[in-house]
Amino acid sequence: MDGASRVDIEEEEPRVRGIPSAPTSVFGAVGVAERGPIGRAVLCTSPDRYREVFGGFTPESDLALAAMGFFENGGGQLWCVRTVHYADPADPTTAAAVRASGILTGPGAAGPAEVLGATTPLHLEDGDELVLALSGGPDLVVAFRGSPAFVPSGGAGPFALADGQTLTLTVDGGREQTVTFEAADFVDITAATLAEVAAVLNAQTYACKAIADGAGLELVTDAEGRLASIQVTGGDANAALGFPTDRREGLGNVDDRRAVTLGELRAAVGAVVADLEVTADDAGRLALRTAATGRAASLQVRAATAPGFGLDNDLHEGSDTAAAPAVRIEGRDPGAYADRLTVAVSPSSEAGAFRLSVLEEGTVRESHPVVSLDPSSASYIERVLAEGSRLIRATDLALPGAATLEPQVVALRGGDDGLAGLVDQDFIGAKPGKTGLHALDVVRDLAVLMVPGRASAATHNAMIRYCEVDRRGAVFAVLDPPAGLGAVEMASYVERDAGLYQLSEHAAIYWPRLVVLNPSRGRLGLDRELVAPPSGVVCGVYARTDGSRDGGVYEPPAGEEVGRMFGVLGVETDEVLDEELRGLVFDKRVNPLMAEGVRYIDGARTLKSNGNFPSVSERRGVIFIERSVKAGLGFARHRNNDERLRAQVGRTVSAFLLTQMDNGAFRSRVPSKAFYVDVSDELNNARVIFAGKLLVRMGLATQKPAEFIGLLVSQDTRAIEQELAEAGL
Repeated sequence: MDGASRVDIEEEEPRVRGIPSAPTSVFGAVGVAERGPIGRAVLCTSPDRYREVFGGFTPESDLALAAMGFFENGGGQLWCVRTVHYADPADPTTAAAVRASGILTGPGAAGPAEVLGATTPLHLEDGDELVLALSGGPDLVVAFRGSPAFVPSGGAGPFALADGQTLTLTVDGGREQTVTFEAADFVDITAATLAEVAAVLNAQTYACKAIADGAGLELVTDAEGRLASIQVTGGDANAALGFPTDRREGLGNVDDRRAVTLGELRAAVGAVVADLEVTADDAGRLALRTAATGRAASLQVRAATAPGFGLDNDLHEGSDTAAAPAVRIEGRDPGAYADRLTVAVSPSSEAGAFRLSVLEEGTVRESHPVVSLDPSSASYIERVLAEGSRLIRATDLALPGAATLEPQVVALRGGDDGLAGLVDQDFIGAKPGKTGLHALDVVRDLAVLMVPGRASAATHNAMIRYCEVDRRGAVFAVLDPPAGLGAVEMASYVERDAGLYQLSEHAAIYWPRLVVLNPSRGRLGLDRELVAPPSGVVCGVYARTDGSRDGGVYEPPAGEEVGRMFGVLGVETDEVLDEELRGLVFDKRVNPLMAEGVRYIDGARTLKSNGNFPSVSERRGVIFIERSVKAGLGFARHRNNDERLRAQVGRTVSAFLLTQMDNGAFRSRVPSKAFYVDVSDELNNARVIFAGKLLVRMGLATQKPAEFIGLLVSQDTRAIEQELAEAGL
């Protein structure tokens, strides 16, 4: 060294680096909500935060009940995604939900021609037409079509059936239906007539009907429109009946002609008629308004228009002096929740401004005391509502000469939750559109997934695929049981209907559904109790167990103490209390939920018994270790792959596993029996190194839950044995 005598300090790279623990209690849920952003994950850390973003309880929203159970049982981080029906899940702009809206008016401007009709949604017939004439122009015709789906049999009969034969079918994408043909229902089942077969089909199916004419038999859906579908899926009776097995769909330009929504009306009219606004008035009636204003604007509905629209045939003219639209008020989020909102304008204490109040069914929910139409002001209406309202938003229509607004009250109308035609794919979503499950792609630390209430084979399999494939095994799925299933049906669902048995270590399913206290009789009916999917409560127990101590993730989230469920009154079926029936589902890797005395989770099994880590705590614990080690070894990337680096990696991983051993991750507290870490030259041979890889093998002796407690009882003969011993015998 040069220079004067001194003490130099140099920092050396540590031989063992610390590995930070990956989070385990970040949960994600996809479901239907009252309001909130659609297809975007929002973090909720409390029930109040959930209500602030996604609203309250509705009959369609199992997500709200799941969030309640999650937080009540100890959950803290829940990323929620609101879904609706999508025409194409790969395109988020096709979401069917519509914002409710209303118009605040300003003085002195010309008004449009307007005609009012029936309350939406409308009940129309196939081929009904709306015929309009605008401002003396030619007739413009808008046709509405909605026809059922149908599938014809292969002949007119007689049909050679046999006692006990079945036919299976699905209608409108619902659950598979099974029709059983019994000899008692026929004069001669081997020569079954059209009328006899139709009678059996009509007695055992729903959402469709069998129609027999002289030429043959047809299965026809009750629904008429684009969402109608029917498919004969199998059954040994079809060899005689001859139904095609391809999926048949309804036709038309509406989803269901018996309930044509405002959005569908707007789309159909907009494709034919320009310069016409299709909306709803404060009472929810269909309103047609011309874009043109003043007395020169006119609108007439012709007599050829179908009566279902409820429109008169008078000539309607605009006005030169009517109030004109000044501000468009909409629900902040799409949905029918805003149909309950009323916006009131009243005087403000500041000149050139006004007060804007938002009322829900007569109760003031928000009040904005200083609002103006001046874009340069901090009180500008668009700015104030964008920053300060959870319920509405505004669009200034820039009405000339409107400096402020006079007192008025406007009810928002025309909102649509977008739930008509809701299918599994709306929950599953699509990666290109970041909809459904894929809206959670942005949640990097996601650990557990649930889809409350959408308990279908398609959704369950998609959840598992998302956890194993899309998230590369780093996420665990909690599955709900379908509604109303007994033990035999639940075992059949897991093994045959959904194919979940032995499918994956990355998911667990629980049964039965839970009975909870009705949290909102005004929204959910007058019953004191409700049946809810259990995934929210179960995930809350997971989170509580994880946070109970260091290494809580290694504790099975089950049992009378650890697995206790709060806020649960009972279960959907008492069959779970029968030990034999409970054993039936347990053998199919279904975890029972007990509600006799203490309410608790009575199982910690994943769906797969023959893999590496078959219990919930093992699999989730290994996921935690894998994620932590993966993040902690980032320092080794792009370093020279020599013995020193491999030794440092081995020491770093071993140190982390020692900590996890102390936290109860393994069956032994002796390191050599608890785990091993291999970074040897045999594993990292020349071929591996030349490929740019550094391999680390970890062997983990994970903890095993005690599922069965055996009591060995015998007669106490110790005193006799002692006497015999003393006697030398």
